[in-house]
Amino acid sequence: MKKFYTIFLLAMTFLLLYSCSAEAMQSKLNVEGEHGFDFRESRTAWKNLKKENGNSYAYTILEQSFTGEGSETTIEVEEGKVRARFYIAFIISDEDGSQSIKDRYEETTKKDIESHSLGAPPLTIDNLYSTCLSKYLTVDHEANEVYFETNVEGVMMLCGFVPVGCQDDCYRGIRISEFHWM
Repeated sequence: MKKFYTIFLLAMTFLLLYSCSAEAMQSKLNVEGEHGFDFRESRTAWKNLKKENGNSYAYTILEQSFTGEGSETTIEVEEGKVRARFYIAFIISDEDGSQSIKDRYEETTKKDIESHSLGAPPLTIDNLYSTCLSKYLTVDHEANEVYFETNVEGVMMLCGFVPVGCQDDCYRGIRISEFHWM
């Protein structure tokens, strides 16, 4: 009888811990942007939209510092496969806001893709949704300001966080500056 109670107690403890962690995870997915989509709604919209549009699209990842340095990496995806990656590194002038190109490359063949170390990795939007969920939405929401934004169609455009109290270049996450279907 003692074994039964021990097993029963362990099972109940597991269920209690699992339900609490599941509830905590659910609340972390409720971060909602100005277009009214939370993570789950956005991912559902994405799955429907990519079917409607042949899973062919391009998007640009923007990285920019308060110092004026930055980069843009454009990824082209055709039928769910990365087909090209374009990178530009720049500096924005304090004087007139003009952009000076520091570096650039184009990867347009299967063999070339990911041959450069600079720039955003050649990922599909599906990969970005997975990264958003595993790395950014799951951080401690008390210690970080968490962000999730979509475009009007519901496609994720921003997923990341800033530690509370951090001042400069603190954002960690995905920032898509442009997206279009091909």
